[in-house]
Amino acid sequence: MRPREPQKGLDLERGFKVYALGVRISELAEQAGVAPSTVRYYERIGLVPSPPRTSSGYRTYDDEAAARLLFVTRAKRIGLTLEQIAELLPIWDGVNCAATHEQVSRLVDTKRAEVLERIRELQRFVGQLDEVGQALEEAPPPAVCLPDLSCCVPTAEDQTLRVFIGPTTRRAHDAHRSST
Repeated sequence: MRPREPQKGLDLERGFKVYALGVRISELAEQAGVAPSTVRYYERIGLVPSPPRTSSGYRTYDDEAAARLLFVTRAKRIGLTLEQIAELLPIWDGVNCAATHEQVSRLVDTKRAEVLERIRELQRFVGQLDEVGQALEEAPPPAVCLPDLSCCVPTAEDQTLRVFIGPTTRRAHDAHRSST
């Protein structure tokens, strides 16, 4: 089997109009897996450069803009903020892979630590919710809601939910509150 020859471009007559100089916003957005409104937003905040427009006003994006949008969407999908992405773009600038790789590695490590801390916080919160759920299951609701609603909606103090389970009469409840 012989190697395939590279395809030659069209050799058109002078003045012939071809509209393949770029892609429209809908095509670009589809390629990147985002909505056209997202592309416009990224353009407005400077992450994607404003493209030239056709005589009828359509935006036409070139390969450079497509690569930049791909960079932005991938960075966003790994959890980087738009501010972090804005700081990365001048480093990358379409050609500086090594420095970008290094910086993205640092940012990913930082993001990973943040996510692990958030997971720990959520696990603590699940424990608090379990305690509240158990307390609510174990204590029958009073005939009349308590003024502080602790009988049906416990409060959280100092990241620990304190559940009031006790007397079902207002007088007993008041006595309990004054003793704590």
